[in-house]
Amino acid sequence: MATAAAASSSKGAALDDLLKHLVVRDDEKEDVTIAAEKVKEFKKEEQWMAIAKVHMTISFSAEALLGKMKAIWNLSRELNCREAGENLFIFQMHCLGDWKTVVHQGSWTFRGWAVLIEDYDGCVDPESVAFGGMYTWAQIHGLPELYRKTSIVDDLARKIGKTKEVQMSPKVLFEGNYVRLRVLIEVEKPLPRFVFLNIEGEGRKMLFVKYEMLPYFCRHCGLIGHDHEECGDGDWEEKDLQYGTWMLATRRTSVSQPVLRRPASRERGRDRGRGNWTGRRAGNL
Repeated sequence: MATAAAASSSKGAALDDLLKHLVVRDDEKEDVTIAAEKVKEFKKEEQWMAIAKVHMTISFSAEALLGKMKAIWNLSRELNCREAGENLFIFQMHCLGDWKTVVHQGSWTFRGWAVLIEDYDGCVDPESVAFGGMYTWAQIHGLPELYRKTSIVDDLARKIGKTKEVQMSPKVLFEGNYVRLRVLIEVEKPLPRFVFLNIEGEGRKMLFVKYEMLPYFCRHCGLIGHDHEECGDGDWEEKDLQYGTWMLATRRTSVSQPVLRRPASRERGRDRGRGNWTGRRAGNL
């Protein structure tokens, strides 16, 4: 993906150089004016926008992406999508709730590849938008109980990435003893695998970082967006593969549920017809 960004920057520089030598004719200088009132109207109509980059090198159509993401997001209103460049797409939502779902409730994937999403004002050149990364849930395993303090976990979390949320005592839906973090993973940097805690008098402790969901990543370099067979010449020995599925959190096969007692007989039938909705959102496919 860095290659695509470099190519775009190179094209922009070449165009700037070209413009230095061009003389603009008077008839080309005539303006099309948009009144201030119209600008306000347009901004109000198109306020719930987002821009997305699928972090992969293979091209595909906007229709394919739109169909898949519609099924995943399950929005309340119609979703519009327009292709704006190489694997670059602009989404138009029509209410605040749908916009929050798309922009803030990821991480999202398309066919296993990372979908990077940012808020978009509709004015900036899509090619110039900087995609910081993707938020995902990570876990720090093996932190001793004595040091399981918010201040310490905050410092450890910053070693992984910008942190939006910390759960000190999460529901144990995955194997192991861990604290849970919602962190921003920078796609241009290798995935963090460990954090170290230095305890004076006890020494350094290496704590494993695991992820609850990750898009495709390279087992050799640790970058999101390609496979190890596409990294370099792709011919790596096992010892060269420094990343792997051991970085993914393992969901527990059974989680004990509290036993709910039925109310007295006079309550029977009150909930009839409500169904057993589990609240589970559509997953990333």
